[in-house]
Amino acid sequence: MSESPISTRCLESLQPAGLEVALRLEQAPELAEALRAAMPGWPLAPAPASALSPPSSSVEAPPFRELRAWREADGYGQAVPGRSRPRRLPGIATAAGSLIADLISLLLETRPQQNGLHCAAVEIGGRLVLFPATHRAGKSLLSAAFAAAGYRVFADDVLMLSDGDVDKDGSQGRGRVPGEPLGEALGIAPRLRLPLPEPLSAELVAFIAAREGVSDERYHYLALGEDRLAGHGEACPIGAIVMLDRVPGTAAPTLTRLSPGDGLLRLLGQSLAGDAHDPARRVERLLPMMQGLPCRSLRYDDPVAAVERVVAGLAEDDLTEQPLDEADPRPACPLSESIPTVGVPDAAWRRRPVEAEYPLGEEHFLVDGQGGVHRLSAVAAGIWRLLGLEALSRAEVAALLAECFPEVEPARLARDVARLFDDLAAAGLIAPDVER
Repeated sequence: MSESPISTRCLESLQPAGLEVALRLEQAPELAEALRAAMPGWPLAPAPASALSPPSSSVEAPPFRELRAWREADGYGQAVPGRSRPRRLPGIATAAGSLIADLISLLLETRPQQNGLHCAAVEIGGRLVLFPATHRAGKSLLSAAFAAAGYRVFADDVLMLSDGDVDKDGSQGRGRVPGEPLGEALGIAPRLRLPLPEPLSAELVAFIAAREGVSDERYHYLALGEDRLAGHGEACPIGAIVMLDRVPGTAAPTLTRLSPGDGLLRLLGQSLAGDAHDPARRVERLLPMMQGLPCRSLRYDDPVAAVERVVAGLAEDDLTEQPLDEADPRPACPLSESIPTVGVPDAAWRRRPVEAEYPLGEEHFLVDGQGGVHRLSAVAAGIWRLLGLEALSRAEVAALLAECFPEVEPARLARDVARLFDDLAAAGLIAPDVER
């Protein structure tokens, strides 16, 4: 009879700080060392004996959640809750990354008062610059370039957000205004995907090679000291948001301004909500981050040049916040070019109830009863407010706009208002007024 992979001849159990989770590592002492190297800022202590249950399913489960992994002949296996087959992990860095990803998911579950954000985060001048982006957008490599330039990395993939008035220990964040949003580090080292893209500067390649942490054929964790990597739970005020747009072949990086509404929509797309993914709550939590913070878009290819552009650009006078000109009555989002279907121009329409409304600068965000988030431009938000006072027709709204914008052709105003009504009706935000 073959030996079971869950044999306990060599068993180590670790508890990450702040979580009632036991990492049960079987026949894999090297995996414990790999985890410590991959998450140097997140303390791992021996889990209490009461946290472990023996393999027998007849024994009552311990109060701790358990993540199990074990050594196999060709790599590692990891038990996946709800699945009969284990996850096969070919290399040690891949196995460490899989366990860390599950730890982050459990952390989000246990902190419903916080949001996680899929982003890189670097401290510049005592404040965090966030780089929200999806997978494979260059967050980790950009984090490595910042570390090489002497900056501290708070995250290369996931950052916890706090919106309370004080930190967890009751103290104010350093340099922080009460109520100001904070970014909180997890203490995980940047993980670079291999092979590294080409070309990279010789200096960055040398920096990465000199700081080799746990690695395999797929991934390379950077070995960073406390001077380059923030520890678990360390918080810092958020100072700017920079959306990443990595385009191979870009000659020189460019940093352009985004409206707060653009930034909020992109942040919503990268939010890792811990409170049942309630859209209204997510908007409410992310909104303060966009009010008064510089929001930029970075188009780049070379991460070293991108670091220089971000540091210089955020300090330039011409990037200070200025009001946006807005004279378009349509929603600030892609619209259909189809013929309007809301009926004749003189038919009156009224607003339908929504779950929540949030102003952001000149724009307006609505959350409907199904959790959909809708963005209105400044003029569209004004029309929305008018429809809340009384039922109006497209013709009446177009006539009001003609008084406000005499330089715009009436035919164009009529078309734009029709498209706005069409989009609002399609989203279920307005309905025909049966009383007129």
